[in-house]
Amino acid sequence: MADVRFFWGSFLSLFLVGVIVALPGAALPHWRARYGVEDEVSWFFAALLLGLLLGVRLAQGERRHPLLPAALGLVGLALWGVALAPFFPLVVALAFLLGLGEGVMNVHGNSLVGELFPERRVALLNRVNVAFGLGAVFTPFALTLLPYTAVLLLAGLLAGAGALLLWKAPAVAHIPQERGRGLWPFLLAVALYTGLEGSLATWNRVWLERLGHATATGGVLLSLYWLFLALGRLLLAERVARSPLTALRGLLVGVLGLLLLNFLPPTALLFPLAGFLLGPLFSTLFALVQARFGHRALGGLLYAGATGGTLIPALFALLPTGGIPVGLFALALGLFLLVAGLEGRKAHVKGPPL
Repeated sequence: MADVRFFWGSFLSLFLVGVIVALPGAALPHWRARYGVEDEVSWFFAALLLGLLLGVRLAQGERRHPLLPAALGLVGLALWGVALAPFFPLVVALAFLLGLGEGVMNVHGNSLVGELFPERRVALLNRVNVAFGLGAVFTPFALTLLPYTAVLLLAGLLAGAGALLLWKAPAVAHIPQERGRGLWPFLLAVALYTGLEGSLATWNRVWLERLGHATATGGVLLSLYWLFLALGRLLLAERVARSPLTALRGLLVGVLGLLLLNFLPPTALLFPLAGFLLGPLFSTLFALVQARFGHRALGGLLYAGATGGTLIPALFALLPTGGIPVGLFALALGLFLLVAGLEGRKAHVKGPPL
């Protein structure tokens, strides 16, 4: 019964990670109206990133209790503070706390599920990560339909519920692990994946407008992209679990095909399907690293993801608009070659079975 409680607590923690990731873009119109900010929003991202880096570092230790429930409680209080903040510098200060909680929740929300259910690690990590997609989709929709303050207060209450569910979560298990040998290709794969995921979400809308599609169409397709990402994790979980690296290689072939179709105006509208195929990538790579290298390696994985998800989309700003689909295809091709290489050497690598 405790395992089920911890699973749903992890689900809520990853849902809130999705809320935090989607919050700046979704809340920006409200911040402009309430505080009159423009360029000052960059300080929110800087504070969030600093908190995230510290949170990941704290989560590399063995203690989950009281660290994980405390992180959820901290996030809940920070969300209430953001909802009621009378001036924007306070929102920036609270962003650091949101990032701190996000780092702890992302590492332990994933690793706890992987340890509780090691025989079904790949499938259940993909399923629990559906929560991230739901949080990312929930935030902009809720802020469109409901008052800004009410949405953040509700999210804060959910954080409190998650803290209760994860109370007395077990310490990190001593999983047999290799020394960092062979870890770097996984780190690079995660960096390329988060870079591709973020670049598609940020820049493909610009490319669609260049092809003549309406701005509103791009917005609808972007929402569908995030929805398909969550559905891919849910519906492909069992299939990927049978042979993880082989399945990921096949999914990336499909992504490459869709990104070739992205060059043409009619078929570029199919790009949300790439989200469906990319959905299982992160959770599966997380499961492989956890099984092979142990808990301490997961911090490096999250650092790689944060770096790729931040720097690679930023580099796309240097490309001409016509270079966007070329850059996306190149990223996917590099990721495919890395996964194919990992698949080729899996028979020679010792490690716990998944």
